[in-house]
Amino acid sequence: MKKTNKKNHALIVLVVLLIALAVGYATFQTALTVSGTATGTFTWNVHFTDATKLYEVDASVEGGAKGDAIATDSRGKVTLGDASTTGQNQAQTATVTVDLKYPGDAVILETVIKNDSTQDAKLTGFEVTGADKGLIITQPNSATITPNTDKLTAKTGICTAQFLIKWDPTADKIGTSGSQTFTIKFTYSQDTTEKSMTTLTHSDS
Repeated sequence: MKKTNKKNHALIVLVVLLIALAVGYATFQTALTVSGTATGTFTWNVHFTDATKLYEVDASVEGGAKGDAIATDSRGKVTLGDASTTGQNQAQTATVTVDLKYPGDAVILETVIKNDSTQDAKLTGFEVTGADKGLIITQPNSATITPNTDKLTAKTGICTAQFLIKWDPTADKIGTSGSQTFTIKFTYSQDTTEKSMTTLTHSDS
């Protein structure tokens, strides 16, 4: 009987100790919480600048090079569309009028694109269409425009490109009525290169 009581007492003491240990652990447990608010905002404004214009071809340089600027309306002009873009998918246009005098005659179109966005921009598409009837459009310099590679830094990025617009010397006229409409299209999208973080080490010291 005494042995049974001793066992019961020992069991009770053990239970009490376990309860005390649990209460003590809960008492000294600490919760650390980090809370905050994350916002994602940016303005998008990639556009042609007033520097976009036409130039004569310097015939003294083999292959053609940019010569003197063409006075407005003397041999053509560049008219810019609205630059106040607010959305990534909005387009801004530059309307070009060129007056070529004879087969082999040419002018140089220089386009200047600026990124006034708060976000880096990346060239995701580039194409020249419509120039297939007596009109040749090429880049007279060695610089190449490369989609998905060329980038414009936020607020400061500028891309300058030149295009030789030439009356094909083997063609008696341009288009079917002496003129032809062509399109040079640049497509820029926000640079969404994913940012990564190196693995951090933890220390309790």
